[in-house]
Amino acid sequence: MRLLLSTLVLAATLSSNAGAADIKSVSRLAAGPGNVLFLADWKDAKVHALTLSDAPAKAAGTAFNILDLEPLLSAQVGGAKVVVEDMVARPGTAEVYIAVSYGPAKSPALLVVTSDRHARRIDLKKAKTTTVALRDAPASSGVIWRDLPERSFTVTDMKWREGELFIAGLSNQDFSSSLRRVKYPFDATQAMASIEIYHTGHNLLETRAPIRAMSFATLAGRPYLIAAYTCTPIVTIPLDDIRDGAHLRGKTIAELGYGNTPADLISYSKTEDGQTRDYLMLLNFERGASAIPLSQVEAANAKPGIEQVVQFGQLSGLEPTTAPLAGAIRIDNLDDQSFIVVRRRLEQDRLQLVTIGKELSFRLTDFVSEYAFPKYSFKGDGFQLKYIKPRQDMLLEQEGFADHIKPNQ
Repeated sequence: MRLLLSTLVLAATLSSNAGAADIKSVSRLAAGPGNVLFLADWKDAKVHALTLSDAPAKAAGTAFNILDLEPLLSAQVGGAKVVVEDMVARPGTAEVYIAVSYGPAKSPALLVVTSDRHARRIDLKKAKTTTVALRDAPASSGVIWRDLPERSFTVTDMKWREGELFIAGLSNQDFSSSLRRVKYPFDATQAMASIEIYHTGHNLLETRAPIRAMSFATLAGRPYLIAAYTCTPIVTIPLDDIRDGAHLRGKTIAELGYGNTPADLISYSKTEDGQTRDYLMLLNFERGASAIPLSQVEAANAKPGIEQVVQFGQLSGLEPTTAPLAGAIRIDNLDDQSFIVVRRRLEQDRLQLVTIGKELSFRLTDFVSEYAFPKYSFKGDGFQLKYIKPRQDMLLEQEGFADHIKPNQ
């Protein structure tokens, strides 16, 4: 067996250039410090750090209501059909960066979109970049399900934290599920650990299938990586244990549903009853989304890990709240008030870029309910006037329907 220890002396390959970056593909994006945006190129098994131009700061409260995103993106790549690969918000700017592949060759492109429906393409060949090559990447010849490149899973998620980029994905090792951590600015060191978990639905110790989405949390005073896997075990891994050459056993603390692939996992906070509470939002391709109080994660992590089968259809370990985000494929924190979401609106089959408030987590204009009809009136209903109307008025304003706000009487 090829051991990770054999790679201890290998250094990351670094390059720096003020001009062309030979970016062949894109899988994931991550917002870095200042003006830095990280882009993962799976075909070349590299991560590029792009230096973006300065952007003016914007206060919280920007609303996105782009209900026909696909034509906007396609126009930036010559009218070709686009596939959204990833999306991140640039903190503090209300700029949203969307990575797409387009055309028969699935060429990569990076687009920036603002709430006024303005889109522009970043010229990747002129972008100022530094690059790190990910060692021990999967072979370019490997395939899954006949035509899915195994190497496309080299980076399944990546997140920036306190001077380091954490990168989940696959390696070419026997235990191929891997976690890498790379300091930025990039230097000649690169730590890579292999990960195994007990999969509660499969009744297996799994070492191949990668982390699909991850975030960070401090639990009982110790920093952890929180990981979500396909089908959907939730796993905690102490950050201090992620060292070069380590083989780690993540602790499975929950099972959140079979037949599902996690799409994104982000941390956020919201104020309830005068108190600010921390949450994780787990976005899924097959199961909508789950809002998970961090207090539940901390309590679950204090217990022994789950080491026995959880039957199909059952949840275990956590009690998340289902969030109405069906059709969403990417989510990020736009600001303290709102999420930014790329979604395919299922009823209309339209790709959209919209904000969704963290307090309510839905868009009023998605629904035709009793309140939507012109003859509905709040008159004389104290409950509606106190608890429903103020929130509806706020949502209508944010969603561009201020003219639909009904009078109190």
